[in-house]
Amino acid sequence: MAPSRPSVDADEARSPFAALAPRIKNISQTTIRKKWKPLPTSSQDKIRQILLNVKAKRRGGNARIPPLNKTRAGRASKANNKNALKEEELVSRLPRMPFPPAPTSSSQDDTPFDLSNTLHRISSLQSTLNMNTSSCHLLRRQIKREQRLLKRDRAELDALETSLRSANDLRRKKERGLHPVVRKLSEFEMDSDQLDQIDWINGITGISPNAALDDSISSNQNGLDENPIRDGGEDEEEDESMKSMLKQLRSHLTSMRNNTAGMHPVLSAMDETKAVLDSFAMKTFDHETLSKIYGVSG
Repeated sequence: MAPSRPSVDADEARSPFAALAPRIKNISQTTIRKKWKPLPTSSQDKIRQILLNVKAKRRGGNARIPPLNKTRAGRASKANNKNALKEEELVSRLPRMPFPPAPTSSSQDDTPFDLSNTLHRISSLQSTLNMNTSSCHLLRRQIKREQRLLKRDRAELDALETSLRSANDLRRKKERGLHPVVRKLSEFEMDSDQLDQIDWINGITGISPNAALDDSISSNQNGLDENPIRDGGEDEEEDESMKSMLKQLRSHLTSMRNNTAGMHPVLSAMDETKAVLDSFAMKTFDHETLSKIYGVSG
């Protein structure tokens, strides 16, 4: 009766020698005949050389160790003879023995294995991996920083777009307050920012903001008086339309002058305040301080 598996494992555990557990894999004869092939000549030569080296080392080791007794010497000789027979049998059967195909049968490499080159290759690959990992980490940080900057730029762009829309709405509201005749006269149209800038410059230089209006009104009035003389030969319909347009323009300019008339006291008060401040500065500060205040060099 064959011993059970636990008893065999116990015997192997008590054995002082290293042993491998047998592994059996059932393969059909059809697969062996179709797919398995003998080893190439170079592999057979390597296996044959390994067996010969083992045989030579065993003979040399037995020659160095003297036999203790005849019984042990006889057993050793029998074992050597059996091993020699097995080796000869393997060497003779090796060209005909089929072997399973290698995983990379298309690219067989019979070069000898070099541990130092392999370790050097592993170290170089490890250093390359570390460098690439660090580069990836730096690139991720750069991407996050660029994303934060992009988010801030988008917020600024949204704020600018909102300001632009509000400015356009305000400009349209101001344009809706203008007279239709003024809106039609494209040559006299001007942006609200430019009008504010011109009024500010005129206020600083002491020019009345109504001077240009007075001139334009007077010129338009003269134009009204002269239009009948110049346009005497034109059709009556065009003359009537021009008269009505000029009349509307004159009324609009008059209303503009009346609306800006309230600014005269403010401008006069600003001029008086400026004169008082200038006299106070002349009496209080020295020449260098006055030069710094008024921005005069020398």
